[in-house]
Amino acid sequence: MVDLLLIVPHPDDEVFGAGGIFSKMAMHGKTVATLTLTRGGAGRSLGLCKQEDLPDMREKELRASLETLKVPHVYIWDYPDFLPDTTRGMEHRDGLLEVDFDEVVTRICTLIEELKPRALLTFPPNGGNGHPDHVVTHKMAMAALEKSSHKLEALYYYAAAQPYNAMTRDGFLSLEDIAAQHLPATHYLDVRDYMDIKLSAMAKHKTQALSVLMFMEHFSKRLMTESFHRAFPKHEGESVHVEWL
Repeated sequence: MVDLLLIVPHPDDEVFGAGGIFSKMAMHGKTVATLTLTRGGAGRSLGLCKQEDLPDMREKELRASLETLKVPHVYIWDYPDFLPDTTRGMEHRDGLLEVDFDEVVTRICTLIEELKPRALLTFPPNGGNGHPDHVVTHKMAMAALEKSSHKLEALYYYAAAQPYNAMTRDGFLSLEDIAAQHLPATHYLDVRDYMDIKLSAMAKHKTQALSVLMFMEHFSKRLMTESFHRAFPKHEGESVHVEWL
């Protein structure tokens, strides 16, 4: 049994919103597991490797990040991720939208029943920023939970106080749809004491330096205070500060 299971589509999805909580939980003897559905081959390489070598490099970056955060249970699958254009010398692909939904759900369900997580964390229905892989990952995780015989103590989504309102791309949800599906943060965790570890883990994702800078520019407060929406049990009343999920 693990205390927390994170389900996300891409390498680096683990560290921006949960690097601090992972580090804090490890320091207090809590066990974390992560499932990453793709190896991020549709990302940008920033010239650090050939595009065809990017999945291998991003997997290495992910493993280095999770090692820094002291996450002991790491699962990395190799489904395709969303590619919005051909500027990287690759043909457009729909990412997780094009895979066998039921197959992935069954695999996730099997992993949940194996790990028996006390709590699960994933993206909200709008994917946070409307990214199609984020949205599909939410649907797959919810379908797996419904199929599984394991009962969680709590279900959380990445969340912010306000809806995402920065850049979107073709294939993403519109800003209007993102706002309409927004679920506000209900739980906050102060991770300032773990910032050195979190920043070190973020730095492992060298090929995604632009994403790191974008997060720092638009979500700097969430570097120090990580925030989540508790979907189950439903949180009533004002938001609260917690020690861990």
